[in-house]
Amino acid sequence: MIKCGIHESNITPSLGMEIPGYFEVRLADGVREELSSIAVYFESGAEKAVIVSNDTIQLPQESCDKARAVIAEKLGISPGNIFFCATHTHTGGPVETWGEYVHTNMEYIGLLERRMIDAAVMAAAEAREVRLSFATEYEDKLAYYRNYVAPDGTAHTWKYENSTPFGTIDPEVGVLRIDNADGSLYGTIVNYACHCDCVGGTKYSSDYPGEMRRALKRLYGEDFKPVFINGFCGNLNHIDPNGFHREVPEHYKRMGRMLAADASRAFERAVHPFEDDSIAGALTVMQIESRVPDRYHLDLAERTENDPNANEQERFYAREIRTAEAQGKILLPVPVQVIRIGEAAFFGMPGEIYVEFGKMLKERSPIKYNIPAYLANGAYGYVPIRELVQPGIYEASVWMSNKLTVDAGYRMVDELIAMAERIQ
Repeated sequence: MIKCGIHESNITPSLGMEIPGYFEVRLADGVREELSSIAVYFESGAEKAVIVSNDTIQLPQESCDKARAVIAEKLGISPGNIFFCATHTHTGGPVETWGEYVHTNMEYIGLLERRMIDAAVMAAAEAREVRLSFATEYEDKLAYYRNYVAPDGTAHTWKYENSTPFGTIDPEVGVLRIDNADGSLYGTIVNYACHCDCVGGTKYSSDYPGEMRRALKRLYGEDFKPVFINGFCGNLNHIDPNGFHREVPEHYKRMGRMLAADASRAFERAVHPFEDDSIAGALTVMQIESRVPDRYHLDLAERTENDPNANEQERFYAREIRTAEAQGKILLPVPVQVIRIGEAAFFGMPGEIYVEFGKMLKERSPIKYNIPAYLANGAYGYVPIRELVQPGIYEASVWMSNKLTVDAGYRMVDELIAMAERIQ
């Protein structure tokens, strides 16, 4: 029988640190909810695996590499079976540098690395025999597609008059149920795809994933261990184009409770234990070309530089385009990972991945149940589909949040499917 342990570590930063996520400087002056690093440890025979979900906007690849090496040594786990991901909360700690608005804080990075390691080690210490099962729920009232097409065929981010969404969300709420061997409740991993940016302001918050976890604890007891893994949601938001958006007070709490209700329905239907208790994983570092500015972006930068009325955000974009131009095309080390726990697979890609790639993985995967994980093991910015790499799409601009060549997402999916086929 497979063993599992779940442990939560506190990764709330000190007050006064910068909060990443917006084109403005935000210094933390309070805490709405504490932030967590939650590790799930699995063991079956000689095989072991760890999945660590973090309340951060992203994860530095170097930090994942450091923590992975320490965890592998401490727990005797193959590095390919150690998996990190971020919820993408926009009210977390300073783990990235974003122009003049936020700067990586190495003191906090050190805390994050230590707490990820601690969570994994403690999760292993708490391992017990469990039964795993899986079910899904349908939820189409929380996430919204945010790339639109106008009547003249031009595309843009956010809804304009008479425009229509280019695509659709992924409404699947995937739930891995984890019961103790005696049938008592232990925990769950919940997977849903939606941008984690419902709060704003200058107080730390775990956003809707944290409220979902708290709601499930209220339902199943304080000893229950819920974990959230964000799906591929680079082009999905919680903002309803018809007007229901984050300025509505406490929307993130309602959203978390609604998602918890979906998760609990799936949890109660997950009654067929996995017949396969084996564990396998694979981690590949692909060499993918960086994206370089095309004529459109170079002309945009020049117009901005020559426009005395350009605002600071426009000038920021222009500086980013020039930085990418000076760098030229280089190869970037892009980690992709799959871990199979019995009949379920966790797929990791390091960026703000478009929802279409999550659907591709689910459709093509040879494994029965599939959980795409957003911002896994690093961050290379938005990864859009080819059809939406065009002027007007915010996520497709050439800058620090879109670093990879246009075909990157497709190449990563192909590699992940090949990896899944090898470990199925």
